[in-house]
Amino acid sequence: MLIQRYLFPLLLLVTGCSGTYTSTLNFNPSEPIRIAVLPFAQLDSEGKLVQEEQDLLVDNVALISSKQSETPAQFMQSLIQSELASAALDVITPAVIEADLLHNGFEIKGTTPLKVDLAKVFAADPAELCGKLLSCDAVLYGKVTTWDRSYYGIQATATVGLNLKLVSARTGKILYEVQAQDSDSRGITKGPTGFSNLVLEPLKGLDNEIIQNVAREVADNAIKPLSNRNRPEFLKTAPPAIIASAHDAPTGLIASGGRLIVIAFGTPGQLGAFSIGSVALGVPLIERAPGHYIGEFVPLAMDSFKEQYVTISLTDQFGRSTSQKLAKTAVRY
Repeated sequence: MLIQRYLFPLLLLVTGCSGTYTSTLNFNPSEPIRIAVLPFAQLDSEGKLVQEEQDLLVDNVALISSKQSETPAQFMQSLIQSELASAALDVITPAVIEADLLHNGFEIKGTTPLKVDLAKVFAADPAELCGKLLSCDAVLYGKVTTWDRSYYGIQATATVGLNLKLVSARTGKILYEVQAQDSDSRGITKGPTGFSNLVLEPLKGLDNEIIQNVAREVADNAIKPLSNRNRPEFLKTAPPAIIASAHDAPTGLIASGGRLIVIAFGTPGQLGAFSIGSVALGVPLIERAPGHYIGEFVPLAMDSFKEQYVTISLTDQFGRSTSQKLAKTAVRY
């Protein structure tokens, strides 16, 4: 009787956990806009942005926990990327986004390997990110607001919270936002059959697998409002990506009687071209090897121009185009 007296109130307490999902949708999700999923961040207990820490997810319990190499933010982002496959959105490849950020001033100086400066990314203007860096229509911000595993002797609870915000690069308006939180428990509420189970079940609640399953549930529900059964055929592939580009005029001067060589590295099998301001438009880039493009511009004797920027573009078979402006050095002749 004594045991029943104390366990029953506890049972009522711990079974009260349930998921909460609040979202607002301000655009037609069947429109295949191109989005850039920025690196996710994690918030501390005060709601402040923190740089990723690899050990936040790795806390093994001997014989019970499984090792997990990703941080909560990285793990949650991979889940969201996977769930976006069901949405009618043109999603840029994550590796391309990270490479562009690291090579355009969004890295933390002195880190090896280089890490993205999350605070700087979240503070950047979406119009700047899409217009000058990523060739996108909107950016998706992700914040892990809660990543918690609590142990209460005979009850362990895992809780995951997430905030997603899709912001238009053209207007700056929020196109979609969701605040999600869910939890799961191990222990008395899961119905152990004996004393040994009563002790072991809560410990299993500390296993990474439990909180990962909660995270999957959160990701699935967070993206559901964006899902579209009539996903266009062309969205089964990623849009063209430009990893790097350059020209051979380091000072910007094209020598008299000379030529300008332009190179680019990106998605193989695309239609490549480059422009020099308004002086030369649509100059072909030839793919000499998979993903390696090269082209040349030979100015005429009567040509004369200054401070013109080179812009690279790759276009796929569906007409989707990605461009990259070589903004560091303008060319002149």
